[in-house]
Amino acid sequence: MLLLVGMGIWDESDISLRGLEELKDCDVIFAEQYTGSREESSLKRLEKLAGKKIILLGREEVEGEEKILKEALSKKVALLVPGDPLISTTHISLKLSAEKNGIETAVVHSSSILTAAIGECGLQAYKLGKPCTLAIWSKGYEPTSSYDVIAENRERGLHSVVFLDIKERCMEASEALQQLLKIEKEKKRLGEFHAVVLSRVGSREQKITYGKPEELLQKKLGKPPFILVIPGKLHFMEEEALKHFICP
Repeated sequence: MLLLVGMGIWDESDISLRGLEELKDCDVIFAEQYTGSREESSLKRLEKLAGKKIILLGREEVEGEEKILKEALSKKVALLVPGDPLISTTHISLKLSAEKNGIETAVVHSSSILTAAIGECGLQAYKLGKPCTLAIWSKGYEPTSSYDVIAENRERGLHSVVFLDIKERCMEASEALQQLLKIEKEKKRLGEFHAVVLSRVGSREQKITYGKPEELLQKKLGKPPFILVIPGKLHFMEEEALKHFICP
């Protein structure tokens, strides 16, 4: 059996009671952290709560699937996933592969940064457009496709949740804002726009700041991991929420 268990958005206390009980009954527990950044020591503390060793897997091992499926053929195996398990296509692919191999699967859902980010801004979830991820630029690698996604969402009046790259390191919010402004100078599709910077959502250090990118770059925006929300057309209630709930 293969269980996909959501860990929630910040630390070990975000896992559901059902998720924790399932872990205690597993023969093998794997975890991945490349699809979401969490509080640094939370896996160690979760090991104590579950009373079981947790084996951390790299991206290649999860996407390769073989190691997980081999164990799940004869044992009850859990894969711990940051946030909600089926937000990432990687985990949907793993679930399908398990079922094709005759392995029973189950999912224990949890909170997701995708919905938490929109909710914390006071924006309406039904107006959420396609999410995207800003990659950390390097020499010879400066993709702009995420900017185009944001522009297309705004043209339709929709909000954009923008994930920041965490594969090499946690991308800084200031770096992401500067990247968007640089692309805007060339493509000019956004015009004047506002952004919400969310820092460490779900933690006691959570900080949310709202304003024009140029203004945000002059402010203290908190600590990584960050996520951005670029609002689309605002309902009057959303405008009120942005002014009321968010740090100036």
